[in-house]
Amino acid sequence: MACRPADRCLFAAGVALASAPSSPSPAHYVLLAAIHRICQPGPKTEVSDWYHGTVLQSLWHFPPERFTSQAFWDVFEKILPQEWISLSFADDPLEHAQLRLLALWKEKQGMGHRRLLAYDTTNFYTYIASTNTRNELAQRGHNKQGRHNLRQVGLSYVLDGESGLSLCHHVDPGDGADAEEFSTALSRITRLLDHHQIARDTVTLVFDKGTAALANTVELEEARVGWISALPWNQAPAELRERAVEQLLPCSSQQPGVRAAAEKLLVHGKEYVCVVKYSASFAGEQLHSLTTSVSQVLQYLRRFSMELNKPKARWDENKIRSKIQRWLSGQFLTDVIHYDLQRRDDRWHLQFDFNTAAWQRLLTHRLGRTVLLTNRMDWTAEQVAAGYSGQQSIERVFRGLQDGEWLGWGPMHHWTDRKIRIHAFYCMLGISLLQYVHKQAQVAWEGISVEQLLEELRQIQQFVLLYPAQGEKGPNRVCTVLSKQTLAQQSLAQTLGLEQLRST
Repeated sequence: MACRPADRCLFAAGVALASAPSSPSPAHYVLLAAIHRICQPGPKTEVSDWYHGTVLQSLWHFPPERFTSQAFWDVFEKILPQEWISLSFADDPLEHAQLRLLALWKEKQGMGHRRLLAYDTTNFYTYIASTNTRNELAQRGHNKQGRHNLRQVGLSYVLDGESGLSLCHHVDPGDGADAEEFSTALSRITRLLDHHQIARDTVTLVFDKGTAALANTVELEEARVGWISALPWNQAPAELRERAVEQLLPCSSQQPGVRAAAEKLLVHGKEYVCVVKYSASFAGEQLHSLTTSVSQVLQYLRRFSMELNKPKARWDENKIRSKIQRWLSGQFLTDVIHYDLQRRDDRWHLQFDFNTAAWQRLLTHRLGRTVLLTNRMDWTAEQVAAGYSGQQSIERVFRGLQDGEWLGWGPMHHWTDRKIRIHAFYCMLGISLLQYVHKQAQVAWEGISVEQLLEELRQIQQFVLLYPAQGEKGPNRVCTVLSKQTLAQQSLAQTLGLEQLRST
């Protein structure tokens, strides 16, 4: 029998969240759901069989029959009762659990010393039927995964910018705007800080340009927290954002390939520090993506132009322009690709061109650049650029949630608001457990990514070997061994304490 070591080390990271009574507690069900989402995402009907093949059964001593789909449903009903809508913030069980989790991470010194909090929002599509009137969270809106035909739920998320631990989150209706959700999220963040007696002025909130708005800036000043925001390109001063790369000072070796410059400017009626950040690696990524898109769109236009020239071609102008606009919807494409549509001799004639001057301007004054705004007036340009890098951590988390590389959010087999909120809770708990283990693994393998960590742990297996009895009536002899490991896997197993969790 092979046991999954990833389950073992993740359980060790979250063992303080649940004791081991004679029967599973609600904490066991939530913790098991979180670990299952990391190791093998799927419906609750698969948890029992998966649990039976892991080392968790020998550690918890609960039979697999305890973790049926119906058992999860019953426990979730107890965690968040039907009356949850009328509960206040202080009485909400999930809100209270988030506060206790933050206290746990503080106790384990999981929060970074600089207290950079990264904030962002995303949404996840669902398969909830349009006729389901009992669900208010799942609504139609602009889906970031491109599934606009499905109902979706929104998620606002705050994590520690240094450790990656989840601090708080909120599930909101899928038809809301990111900028509007920020007001609710900010009040939750300040309540969280005040509850744990964390001085607001010691915290720096980092968020993307989708949240940047005048109203939000005013609320941030009233909340008395530090903040770093990406500024929309058209709102940034032209003389600063288009400054030559050579005029930007290179940052230290901790930020290779990054240059930055800062100025104090009047923005939204008040003086703030404005920083233009240039990243060579980011410029390379944008250039690769843009080059690929330009090549594809030019081929699409060439074939479409030939199709319009066919004698039997029947096209409406609105449909032609709509089709071309979809091809040019990518970033910067309308800047470098121009087209002209004319009707002559009862036919549509399409001409297009590549603007080399605009392309050159993108290369020298746009790609790789991000404009940042902050109220940390005493910070240098390099400090602001380093602080904003915490936003990249939360974007990696969202990509991992959506692509299933870290922890699979979907498929989400829930259709009530209460179950969706609990689903989000154990997904965020799973992210924190995974980040906690990842931080420990850095001791054994500095620079290891989360994806590499999961792959290495999946290759470590525990086997139970059965030998014949020594006597005629004696029991079979049993021996547990681990699979052959590489040096990296041995180091990880020692650092994460997998030997201590070996099943007997």
